[in-house]
Amino acid sequence: MNNRTFQQNAGRLNAWLLAVMAFVLPLSTSALSIVAILILVVWLVEGGYREKLRLISTNPVTMAVLLYLALYVIGLLWTEDLGNGLDVLKKYWKLMLLPVFLTTARWEMRRVYTGFFLAGMTVAVTMTYMAWFGLLHYADITTQHLTRGTFHVIYNPMLALAIYLLCHELIWGKIRSALRWPLVGLAFLMIFNMFITEGRGGQIVFFVLLGLLFLQIFRKNILRAGLIMVFLLPVIFTAGYQLSPVFHGRVDRACSEVRQFKSNPNTSVGLRLLFWQNSWEIIKKSPWLGVGTGDFQSAYAEVNKLQSPRMVATDNPHNQYVFVLCQLGLLGLAALIGIFVTQIRQAFVLSDGWERIRLAFPLFFLTIMFTESYLIIAQTGFLFSLFSAVLYMRKESAEARI
Repeated sequence: MNNRTFQQNAGRLNAWLLAVMAFVLPLSTSALSIVAILILVVWLVEGGYREKLRLISTNPVTMAVLLYLALYVIGLLWTEDLGNGLDVLKKYWKLMLLPVFLTTARWEMRRVYTGFFLAGMTVAVTMTYMAWFGLLHYADITTQHLTRGTFHVIYNPMLALAIYLLCHELIWGKIRSALRWPLVGLAFLMIFNMFITEGRGGQIVFFVLLGLLFLQIFRKNILRAGLIMVFLLPVIFTAGYQLSPVFHGRVDRACSEVRQFKSNPNTSVGLRLLFWQNSWEIIKKSPWLGVGTGDFQSAYAEVNKLQSPRMVATDNPHNQYVFVLCQLGLLGLAALIGIFVTQIRQAFVLSDGWERIRLAFPLFFLTIMFTESYLIIAQTGFLFSLFSAVLYMRKESAEARI
């Protein structure tokens, strides 16, 4: 076997490993890490580094992400806790794999990647329905709490993205007539599932993406799109609120926890508000460059001791924007926003029928990052890197590798 044939075979293997990663995204963190390591090993063995470097350096989204990561490395210069700073960098290893995924993904397999992700989400949704009907029993899953532990924080945002991708395929994709109605049924089951599971961040971004979908459907008549959104979104929200005890309870609880924040911040929403409030004190002291890559935890502990000594300290304010502002200041926030601005720009530059998804994807992350530091969490970190590679690679660049 000559070197060229070996590289081609390794490339094909890795392209399918990327599809496997898309499938296991909502299913298993361990499998996700194993597949990621396999992809990296095959990528290194494959060679062709000069061409890969060219593809990486000419991809605007990848370069924006690398700039963001570079600031975290530079932020070690003014951090006092170097060890914790290195731990923070380790949490971003999912984003560091974006150049690998970019030079692994194949243009002609884009629908395969999204299809495998939807297949994985279908398995995850099926598991929640089995739990709902009392057919699945393990860990802390019950008929009232359908996802293990705090997995709803990850599950519902990914479910919202899956619903958007499935609806996009039903409206604009080339689907065989025999599959259309089963996929319509799947979309309905996913939407219903959104209201019987507990992730409020995912439920918020579901409505955001649904509104965007209406705008995209009626893009030639914005007034009609606006009227439909004003009417239909409240109707869907009200229906979910009236018909789903879980959604009803989560909405009421969130409102109650906001109202009682000053008297009792020790609640799910209250703790987040407290983390943001205390983090603001850190930001005010170091607005431009932050406290450094590794000093958020110690800085927050100091503020917490003064402002809310009876409350637990945290190493994560559960808000990506607040987290970055504390660590790297306005410079870091500008780099973070720059990633998504670059993605939005590419949505208008690359015209191939996927521009609507290229616009939805950054909007998805810009929304959910208000409720959690999703770029450092395993599943959503890989989700960002994988789909950033698949959505923003260029056809001529992908063809140059074949």
